[in-house]
Amino acid sequence: MTEPVDRPFFSRPKVRLVLARVSVSIGIALAIIGVLTARYGWLFAGLIVIGLGAALGPARIRPRRSRRE
Repeated sequence: MTEPVDRPFFSRPKVRLVLARVSVSIGIALAIIGVLTARYGWLFAGLIVIGLGAALGPARIRPRRSRRE
């Protein structure tokens, strides 16, 4: 059997997925509020939060390379 990989808490794919989904949900809510109330600052803030949530996704995790090459 293989040994379990000991990763830091925030680099685990499941944790990253939950954080990404939460931040995208908050961004969507801000964007909808911004559109409905015509407050464009809220709309832009929502778009930025959506982008940050997309960058947090687990697909962005790259495997660590060993220092010895």
